Amino acid sequence: HCRYWKRPRTFRRGGVEIMSFLEAPEFGQGDFILIEELNEGSFLDNLKLRFEKERVYTNIGETVVSINPYKPLIYGDDKVADYRSRAMYKRPPHVFALAEAAYQAMLRRSQDSCIAISGESGTGKTEASKIIMRYISKVTIERVHQDEVERVKNLQ
Repeated sequence: HCRYWKRPRTFRRGGVEIMSFLEAPEFGQGDFILIEELNEGSFLDNLKLRFEKERVYTNIGETVVSINPYKPLIYGDDKVADYRSRAMYKRPPHVFALAEAAYQAMLRRSQDSCIAISGESGTGKTEASKIIMRYISKVTIERVHQDEVERVKNLQ
């Protein structure tokens, strides 16, 4: 079971305020922006620690770094609900947080949004794409259903 702070914390780095949902220290740093001495070694050490603790997602601000766990990642409706309508920094790092941010930007701007996924062969790009599409499909269906319920209620 993962322990989290109850709410996001605000930090200052280089005069910039940063909000991040902190995980317990034994899981490493969930957002690389918050690492005091960031260099190649600390970057890789943090990724390794998070991977060993089954934390395959790590943020760099609004970018999500994903490490292929080479095992199926099954996320149910409860995980979708954890990220639905929440800002990226209000939940632990996950591709759902990124998908929600893109979805909300699309709704807010009334124009298409995209998520760039890159990596070498075998790094999990296709699986990450599928996870994101499942999330977008689920939240879109929920929104359409809500809109239809409201439309019927207004007919009365």
